[in-house]
Amino acid sequence: MLTTVGDRLAARRNRRRAGSRAREKYTEMRRAWLRRNRKFWVLVAVVVWLIFWWLMRLFPGDHSWSTAAFAGALTATFFAVRQSPPVGIASWEEGAFGEEETAKQLGHLEREGWVVLHDLANGSANFDHVVIGPNGVFCLNSKWSAYRLEAGPDGRLLARHRYDEDVYQDIHGKVRRAKAEAAALSERIAQRCGTKLWVQPVIVWWGEVENGGRLVDGVGVVQGKRLAERLRAQTGRPVQGFDVVVACLRPGRHSRRRASDRKAGLSDSVRGS
Repeated sequence: MLTTVGDRLAARRNRRRAGSRAREKYTEMRRAWLRRNRKFWVLVAVVVWLIFWWLMRLFPGDHSWSTAAFAGALTATFFAVRQSPPVGIASWEEGAFGEEETAKQLGHLEREGWVVLHDLANGSANFDHVVIGPNGVFCLNSKWSAYRLEAGPDGRLLARHRYDEDVYQDIHGKVRRAKAEAAALSERIAQRCGTKLWVQPVIVWWGEVENGGRLVDGVGVVQGKRLAERLRAQTGRPVQGFDVVVACLRPGRHSRRRASDRKAGLSDSVRGS
């Protein structure tokens, strides 16, 4: 249990890391997009304003109200466009939304003594969430989606758009990536701690999921709002050398420790437990 003020503050700071890489990527790409299009938008605004000015000259009279309304509409449109980047950029912000919502769900487990690590580096990519609990190690990948997961005609899990049933996706590419991430995390634990642990891959789907989730090719696919209860219900063995594994995975410098030293530390931890 998180009993001290320090523990609660540390958990809160840790949750703020969730989605940080996706949020930074979105901000960086959006700024670049705004810079690339700045001259074009200024040109469009000037042209539209000149057309409006010409119409006012063409139809003389008191245009104070219409001028103010047009200026307000033009300003509102400008800011709306700035907040509506292309899909390839907006998807990074949606990814951050999913990771942040997952962090809120995992906060319930943190208060019960589980260890949750967010946004850990994985080469040029990252592990969205790593969860270490009494029943194992889990590698979570968060997805924010407008698609509903349901069983298709052949029994395979299918992602169908909530507003257009003729639009669907095959999610098995995401399943393969989740398995690869879990394998990479298991390899990292082996390198840093000197022991091989099974890591359960999980996709956290922030959208509708038939029956709240299911197992797909060894990967747990879980509806976001049911994440905490599903992780608690998992059967598994306690993590040997729990504290050592946590220390090996926390962000920091690990490369100078030899594998033999890490393995010895793990053995001591197991004997002391």
